[in-house]
Amino acid sequence: MAKTIVKLPSYTRRVAVKGGHAYYWELPAWARPTKDPRTGRSVPAVRHEKPCPVVSTALGTDHNLAVEKAEALNDALAQWRKGAVGKELKPGTIAWLFQWYRGQTRFTRNKPKTQKDYRRLMDMLCEFPSKFGPLGGRLAAAMDGESADALYEKLRETKGEREASYAMQVARLTWRWAARHSRTTGVKVNPFSGMGIKSVAAGETRETTRAEYDLYRQTARDMGWQSMATAAAICFEGCQRVSQVFGFWGEDEKDQKGKVKPAGLQWSIYKPGVAIALTQRKTGNPVWLELTDDIDGETVQLYPELERELQLSLKVAERDRFGRPVGQIILMETTGQPYEPGWMAKVHRKICDKAGLPKEMTFTGFRHGGITEIGDSGEADVRPISGHKTLAQTRTYNKATAEKGRRIALKRREHIDQLGEREGGKASRPGSRDKEDDR
Repeated sequence: MAKTIVKLPSYTRRVAVKGGHAYYWELPAWARPTKDPRTGRSVPAVRHEKPCPVVSTALGTDHNLAVEKAEALNDALAQWRKGAVGKELKPGTIAWLFQWYRGQTRFTRNKPKTQKDYRRLMDMLCEFPSKFGPLGGRLAAAMDGESADALYEKLRETKGEREASYAMQVARLTWRWAARHSRTTGVKVNPFSGMGIKSVAAGETRETTRAEYDLYRQTARDMGWQSMATAAAICFEGCQRVSQVFGFWGEDEKDQKGKVKPAGLQWSIYKPGVAIALTQRKTGNPVWLELTDDIDGETVQLYPELERELQLSLKVAERDRFGRPVGQIILMETTGQPYEPGWMAKVHRKICDKAGLPKEMTFTGFRHGGITEIGDSGEADVRPISGHKTLAQTRTYNKATAEKGRRIALKRREHIDQLGEREGGKASRPGSRDKEDDR
């Protein structure tokens, strides 16, 4: 397999240090400070009559955090180069309000990636055309509920449901904070509250089809991201949540402090050719997901795609002194460490782009696609599959549920085969081997 080359953000370099690597972001030559010949002091570079707002910075040793910080620095540098930093704005306008909010701790405490996304949406709103020119020139205090509703509808028509919902979310946060500082901002009410819009657009997650899932795994392997192919298989075949597989905080866990970050799925849950123990962290419901079943003297593989990906990842897994795989299943090929959400999303997008898959295809869509496939096979109750502790603990789990899980898996394989027959026999059929051959 070819060595994976990870491209770092502009002006970022990696230096080998004891135990790993350190990352540094350095100003390009045209933006570096110069030395005043008279005073000997360092003078920052100036563009559009404004000094450069960033300096060369050590980014630490964590790859994912270093990338996020570097991208934020590059974004600030680009704004300064274009003349967007420190631009004089008419006080009280929407553009001025967004600039004010960006200087508040409420904004700066967010992660660099979140700040970047918010700035993009703010800029989009400021440039959005209105009856009296760009929206950014309108007085923020003049916005009312009717204006907010009309803006949302126009954004939905031109930018789509998801972008419109996110833009309204950013506006709601900004106006809410501005209303608390009305003597400074002039804003007394929040016209974006009570709109009945969810933070994430309804229907955002589309189900991934099996054909897309197969293409994604193949492309991920070709690009050297076996970990992503394996994660996709666990989500699609086992109907597991992304946070459970990678070890991310769940949506309802992000604000919890003082707790240890959850770990991703461990190798201890997998017994090759026998079963994989999965858990629904949200409910704690355990499931013993059997990988094979005996039918008329034959051993039928119920999840051949899942086992195939797990076996490929198993080849590079860390081992204990007895040769048993240990640690987290899904680790980055480049660092050997667990993924961070932002970096996982970037790798996922690169794989989708390389494969020519839809831009709206999210990683969560693998789980939705797996659940949909079970429903299409004729089973309405997905709980026996989507619902763990360790392998030893799940052996004692309700046997009726385990039996239903086997039945669901068999019906699902039948459904996959039927799809393959309709599409020219391209489906991956369940493997089988006669017991006599194993003796």
